[in-house]
Amino acid sequence: MKNKIYYTKDYQAIMELLGTNSKGLSNEEARSRLEKYGKNVLETGKKESLFIKFLRQFNDMMIIILLISAIISGVISYYNNEPFTDSFVILAIVILNAIMGFMQEVKADKSIESLKKMSSPTIKVKREGKIKRINVENLVVGDIIIIEAGDYIPADARLFKCSSLSVDESSLTGESLPVDKNIEPIPSDASLSDIKNIIFAGTIATYGHGEGIVVETGMNTILGGIASSLSTDTDADTPLQVKIKEISKIISIIIGVIILVMFLIGVFKGNDLVETLMLSISLAVAAIPEGLPAVITITLSLGMNVLAKKNAIIRKINSVETLGCTEIICSDKTGTITQNKMTVKSVCFGNKIVDEIKNKHFINAMALCNDVIKDEEYIGDPTEIAIFKYLEKTGLDVISTRKQNDRINEIPFDSNRKMMSTIHVIDGKKVIYSKGSLDSILANSTRICINNKIEKMNDEYIDEIRSIEKQEAEKALRLIAFAYKEIDNTSDEAENDLIFLGIVGMIDPPRDMVKESIDECYRAGVTPIMITGDSLNTAISIGKEIGIIKNKKEAIEGASLDQYSDDELIEVVKHYKVYARVSPEHKLRIVKAWQNNSKIVAMTGDGVNDAPAIKTANIGIGMGITGTDVSKNVSDVILADDCFNTIVSAIREGRRIYDNIRNVILYLLTGNIIEVLLVFIAMLRGVELFLPIQLLYINLITDSIPAVALAFEKADKNIMNREARDNNKPFFTPFMISRLVISSIIKTIVLFGIYLFGYNLYGIDVANTMIFLGLIIIEMLFAISCKNIKKNIIGKKIFDNSKLNISLLILVFMQIIVFITPIRSIFRITSISFINFIEVLIPCILVFIINEVSKNTLNKSFKD
Repeated sequence: MKNKIYYTKDYQAIMELLGTNSKGLSNEEARSRLEKYGKNVLETGKKESLFIKFLRQFNDMMIIILLISAIISGVISYYNNEPFTDSFVILAIVILNAIMGFMQEVKADKSIESLKKMSSPTIKVKREGKIKRINVENLVVGDIIIIEAGDYIPADARLFKCSSLSVDESSLTGESLPVDKNIEPIPSDASLSDIKNIIFAGTIATYGHGEGIVVETGMNTILGGIASSLSTDTDADTPLQVKIKEISKIISIIIGVIILVMFLIGVFKGNDLVETLMLSISLAVAAIPEGLPAVITITLSLGMNVLAKKNAIIRKINSVETLGCTEIICSDKTGTITQNKMTVKSVCFGNKIVDEIKNKHFINAMALCNDVIKDEEYIGDPTEIAIFKYLEKTGLDVISTRKQNDRINEIPFDSNRKMMSTIHVIDGKKVIYSKGSLDSILANSTRICINNKIEKMNDEYIDEIRSIEKQEAEKALRLIAFAYKEIDNTSDEAENDLIFLGIVGMIDPPRDMVKESIDECYRAGVTPIMITGDSLNTAISIGKEIGIIKNKKEAIEGASLDQYSDDELIEVVKHYKVYARVSPEHKLRIVKAWQNNSKIVAMTGDGVNDAPAIKTANIGIGMGITGTDVSKNVSDVILADDCFNTIVSAIREGRRIYDNIRNVILYLLTGNIIEVLLVFIAMLRGVELFLPIQLLYINLITDSIPAVALAFEKADKNIMNREARDNNKPFFTPFMISRLVISSIIKTIVLFGIYLFGYNLYGIDVANTMIFLGLIIIEMLFAISCKNIKKNIIGKKIFDNSKLNISLLILVFMQIIVFITPIRSIFRITSISFINFIEVLIPCILVFIINEVSKNTLNKSFKD
């Protein structure tokens, strides 16, 4: 805490300091403090307006290029006194792209809002000596709050009354076991998890009750401090954004070079300067893949919808693809890998492990020395809930057992005795049932129940019990011991001379299917890292059980990380996959160390303590059910079902989406390169092959419709059996460049050959129409080829993408309208015969076959 005096001083001194007492503040004083210091709420930061969110969609180099091209096209149209058709079409595409991205982000925000859990809206307080319930927002420093089992703690408070109070602080510390609270002063050098006399905002009381003085509210709480630290972090570009910027930069350079070269050629040939400039700009427009930003946005949007159906809600659209290149998953243990539900795993009766308890007193001890409340859900300490559920599974009606054996007295748990006891009347006799740590119960037991007979405790029995303790501790089980005896009255000696009954071992078990998900991670080249606030033994046991580690050498405690500098940690993290007893600072350092190893890091978690690391990671993954609002608000992805295997499904989907985007970019850029080469060749020959409207039609319609359909392409069956891609590798690998260059050159030669063939036989009008038709056909066939850019698809489910099939049929219908109806006048093309059509179709089909046959050769010859 920022002010150590709150936990280092006696509570009376704190009351005096804060101007309050055990009766609470007056209503007037509380109202005055509320007006002066504000409400007890966390600041979420200034919310981005819808207008700004929409404008942000235009903050992309490719979009800027398109806007510039629209302006240039408008200038050309104005100069030539022509309609502004080209400009309007480009602007329409840009605006459509922005609207789609905007709508997806708004949709994601609404989904997140619906996932937010409602925390307790009211709390019991003492004001003017009277107990009342008020809205948590109206709590002020100095208020006296009353906490009971099941209460959500809304502010940091110093305890001054405490009766067996335990608090679940896993959302802050990552420690899965509840913390037993007390009212004693704490040394100033205590860690957060050791401050036992403070209850913290955002935690939950699981057992007992207490009263405390509110010492911090809102952003001044520990919870608020973590939330505040998150607002200073900035979002880094996702790998896809980096690649798209790389493509945009290359296209920008190409456009600049084209304009300069063509302008210089025109000047050198003595052409009119204005006409030369306009022609150069027209060529530049041909180089711009106008449909690319919209197609990528649509592809990502479709991926968001698919992931939403798989319980992964994407908050930021570009995060869809980033999932696909994840190399490291730093996962919180409690509630993410494990269920955050203690479960009984073993029972020792007397000195032996047994499958079933048949002893009446052992059953009574578990059922009666237990404070769990069962209504619509279980309320109480997780260890007691685990015992309660275990008894229910055996068929015992715990509630009826309690009613038949009323509790007449109790000795509450305290941290010194490490025991609690309850007293009941059983068959007309008073019986005390005790439970606690094994050491405490053994120290107070002089007898033992062996095979339902009472025998004197001796060293042999103790050694056997200790042997079982060691065996179960190696499994990271938490052990609770039980004992009983008949008594005459309740006294200080009631817990002495007990009869030892046995031990119950329990653990927070892994989630279903998590082991299979871990295995798939390793097959996919993704390294899972488990980070927890639990003990090293517990972490090692869970790590081994789910397959993250094979031996304890791969595990380390957070305290050991403090001896390493940030630079040294970059190398150290390579040797460990399980981290125990870590603080929020450790989590953040681990994430940054992996990032400094040039790895794409995903961080999963549900607690406030996870939030800084979630924010810093390349992909922050929050939990939708158990996650705190703070962890959700900083995440890129939210798991609606909190299942670890959903992360793996999301990675698989991210890889599929990246593959499809890569296919789409190859498809679109190849078409643009062909157009540029053809226009360039024609310019050198002094002829005009394409009008700007024709190029826009091909770029925005003929290319974009199949490109969108390619987004529906199914994942390769081996997609999760390959290494995660290296994010440092350039998008345009030698293989990609070879595909772009060779495909473009072959198609350019064939298409220009079609033009020369038509020109020599039928004249320039028919030749222009034939090359326009040829470019359309060759692009439609190439769309089929781009279903898989590495493998030959002929005869291998070539028509399994129904969306692509439909898109191509739509295009065929559109081409019939364009080439046969009077609409062709808009594109300044002429009618051609069926023979002309066949003369165009045959060479295009041959190019398609050559392209398919060459895939294997290019894949083997060039690295990817």
